[in-house]
Amino acid sequence: MQFGEFSFLFRQSEGDISAPVWRRWTLALTGLCIAMAAVWEAVAPYTRRDLATQGLFDIGAFLAFAYLIAFAFALLLLQICQYNLSAKRFRARRRPAEWAAFWPLAAFAAGASFWAQPNLFGLMPAFVPWLLLALAFGLFAAIFVELGFRED
Repeated sequence: MQFGEFSFLFRQSEGDISAPVWRRWTLALTGLCIAMAAVWEAVAPYTRRDLATQGLFDIGAFLAFAYLIAFAFALLLLQICQYNLSAKRFRARRRPAEWAAFWPLAAFAAGASFWAQPNLFGLMPAFVPWLLLALAFGLFAAIFVELGFRED
């Protein structure tokens, strides 16, 4: 596959693509998301600040929050690409292209629950984010089999 077939971040959902093309680009986009999430996990401790014992400005915290902004923007962009990529494949499978939104929305809901749970002060049980993550992973696996291995 040539880089030109990437069509600048899959900015269009029209058309259709084959299973191998969908599988290759889905793995690439998912790998990028996982790598960026791993970097965030590494720099996230720098965002926890105690102004009683630390100064007002800390370069580590500044850089961590700058990465968080870039990470959020890139994650949104990558998930839009994933939607467009999956819409093309659903269309090739003669299924509604709107189904392509299920995986990105499930991933966002799972990610948001990991942020919300400790901030809801006991209103959300600790197992809920893990349950949503398992459901999102199950949805991803089902969509991966449907779009990545079944022919048109």
